[in-house]
Amino acid sequence: MKRSYFVYVIQVSLISILFLSCSKNDDKGDGVSLTLTGHIYHQYTSDVMKIDMRTGQETSFFSYSAYSTVGWDLSRDGKLRIVSTREPGTYDRNLFTIVNTANDQIIKSFEYVPRNGNSTRNTGKISFDNSMILVAPDAANGIAIMDMDGDIKYEMTGIGDEPFSTSDDAYWLPDNNILVRFQNKLLRSAPPYNNLTLVKEMNYEKWGNVRISNNGQKISMYINKHIFLMDANGSNLVQVTDSNGDEAFGEFSPDDKFLLVGSDYFHAPASGNSHWFLKVIPADGKKYNMDSDQEVISVIPTGETSIVRANGTTVWRQQ
Repeated sequence: MKRSYFVYVIQVSLISILFLSCSKNDDKGDGVSLTLTGHIYHQYTSDVMKIDMRTGQETSFFSYSAYSTVGWDLSRDGKLRIVSTREPGTYDRNLFTIVNTANDQIIKSFEYVPRNGNSTRNTGKISFDNSMILVAPDAANGIAIMDMDGDIKYEMTGIGDEPFSTSDDAYWLPDNNILVRFQNKLLRSAPPYNNLTLVKEMNYEKWGNVRISNNGQKISMYINKHIFLMDANGSNLVQVTDSNGDEAFGEFSPDDKFLLVGSDYFHAPASGNSHWFLKVIPADGKKYNMDSDQEVISVIPTGETSIVRANGTTVWRQQ
């Protein structure tokens, strides 16, 4: 085991399909020129729903037990789902299950046992090429990277003499590089993950919820209350949302041309009812007012009248 420290454009009617824009667009009588592809996956209670962005149809993706399921992730190609659960009476490990999304058949199940301390809150993130799984730091453990059979190949227990904390995180990049959030820094590491390079100092009071574009060229995150974009090398940081509320994240569309934004974030951790409303903006580096700009598209499934509300994993995949 290796260890290291340290829109063909189409005119879309504002009332006939998935998306509603703001009222001033109605006043102009204009349509919205878009090509939206892929599927949005979102959860609010214990049901994960799937929205076809071409038709607006919303269907059930899968359901889980609110008592035992810790979290889930979906591969970049949408073919694999990884679900983390805590078995009753177990307090020092998680069961990871990898599922073929085409037929809901289980491909592999294995236990992930953290090296230090008792933990049942670990989840897995699938690499871009579906070859590895990343487990982010918890209160007592660093970053673990394992193969699809659950065998740990690399561990990063800390940076220098400093261990990771629960506020730190890690994210896959293409070519199996990882982006590491550590204290007030974003760092990058390539296999075998024993060296880190600084991407950017992040001297902000609140920041996080990092998302990576599918081509690996852009990074989105919230800083204080709103969403920012920057190049993957840490340059050209720009604010792309503004509003009277808070935004939670900016998830890239499969073609990287749009951002799915968790808007109007309501923080209620005590009740477990923190949630956000899903809206779409162009990922062109311009700033959009989520409350009023006509380019902001609210996600409303066909046959529904309300904007989708979510409070868990939210991703946008091609299939």
